[in-house]
Formats: sequence, structure tokens, C-alpha cells
Amino acid sequence: MSYFARFEKINGQLFRFDTRIYLTEFDPQELSVCVGAIVGKNPGSAQPSILGELQPLELNGDKMLPTVRNRFLDAYKIAKKNIPTNAYVRVWNLFYLCDPDLSSACNKIAKFSDIPICESEKDHTPIIWFGWGGSDSRLNTYKNRFISKTWDNQFYYNHSEKRVVNQLPCPESFAKHTQGMPSAPVNEHLSEII
Repeated sequence: MSYFARFEKINGQLFRFDTRIYLTEFDPQELSVCVGAIVGKNPGSAQPSILGELQPLELNGDKMLPTVRNRFLDAYKIAKKNIPTNAYVRVWNLFYLCDPDLSSACNKIAKFSDIPICESEKDHTPIIWFGWGGSDSRLNTYKNRFISKTWDNQFYYNHSEKRVVNQLPCPESFAKHTQGMPSAPVNEHLSEII
């Protein structure tokens, strides 16, 4: 299994935290190492079998996580580098409330005075990839949590300019989501920074 996450119910809503995309088969006997992170909007339709524990994630048709995994696998291949044992990519979100309908998710998260965030956002990551889509007045304020930090390597695929931009986006930047994004420019860029 390549995808893991921890689910919690908070004020009657389901949240997904500590989402990990493993690049090799996960070995619970070995230490895990974070090789990067991607920032998306919010978790979609994945459902837990249990709450409060890191567990294998059923994707239910979600294509973002496999796409991210493939971009990193391709980058390691291009760079001719070995993938570290238990290497994984973190998935951070603008908010962590699970709902495949973005409007519904935005309405639900707006009822929280303090939105629950993933504790792993405090951890170091060597690469951060922004993939939250275009400007959206409902989401732009949540982006500041990530763009106000300093990162070793940050990038996004600029949808308007059709190229990888090796800097922090602004809230209005169109940081292309993985859906429909060309793979070659991202593979090349990742291969240079992994």
C-alpha cells in the first residue's frame, strides 16, 4: 500500500490529517523519511475504516495522490537517484475537512473559528509543491499559512504561463492542480531538486 492517512471527527465533521504518499513499499519496521510535500485544497471523498490512527487510504477514484507519486517516481528515475527506504511525500491542504464538493466543504469549514490543521505542517520538508488551483476568494486567506513560510525548494506549475515557477505563489496565482497538468516539466524540475 502506498497511501496512508489519519482521520478524526471534529465537531461532527470528518478531517484527514498526516496524509502520506509512499514512493516505495511501506515498511513499518523502518524509519520513514519525508522527501517533499504538495499543498492541495482539501481532501475529497476518502473514508476511514478507523479514526485516530495512521491507516492505509482507499482512494475511491482520487487521481491526485497517484499523480503526485508518479511525478516523484519519474523524477528519481530521471535523476538516476535511489529512492530512500520509506520515502514519502506529505499532502498538506488549505483545510483538512473531507468533502468532495468544494462549495459544501467551504461552507462547513467557515463555521470553524479556528480551523484544525495538520501537525506535520510544523515539520521540515525539503521540497514544497503548490497545487491548489486558481484564485478563489473562499480559499485565498488559507494560502497565507504556506506562503508566509520559508522553504528550501518551492515551486508550482503556473497554468497561465504553462511553465514551472521556482518561487512562492501569491494567493491569486494559478498554481495548477495535478489534474490535466503536463508531467514532463514537473518531472524535470523535481529531478533537479530531489
